[in-house]
Amino acid sequence: MKQCSKTGILTILVATAVLLAAAVAFAATVKVSGSFYDVKVVTSGSAGSMVATITTTGKSGYHCNTLYPWKLTVEPADGITVAKPMLKKGDATQFKEAAVIFDVPYAVTDAASTVKAALKLSLCDDKQCQMETVALSWPAR
Repeated sequence: MKQCSKTGILTILVATAVLLAAAVAFAATVKVSGSFYDVKVVTSGSAGSMVATITTTGKSGYHCNTLYPWKLTVEPADGITVAKPMLKKGDATQFKEAAVIFDVPYAVTDAASTVKAALKLSLCDDKQCQMETVALSWPAR
């Protein structure tokens, strides 16, 4: 009886390990900085269903320009499916002077390795506003 119990427990432990390995969470952080902004891309998800959270903040006296028509465009690529490849300021999770945040859900197949996007942004200080299109790329998983 003891042998059966040990075998049963071992089987359960192996099955649990296999299930956990299949649901491995993927995460990455990529940072891009310019003279007046910081952009951080944080990805999370598992098994082909990912989310990239893209946060823009200002540097040294700059704040996000909430009057500018911000736009995030995810480039099409093999193995990556994005429900909405172009996000505008109304699609932002947060759109404030302190930070602009976009959440981009996407699906990944094994063929995909990198997601690429372009972010049109504008930040201002007390004297001027700066505009730029920032090229972004991050690991698909």
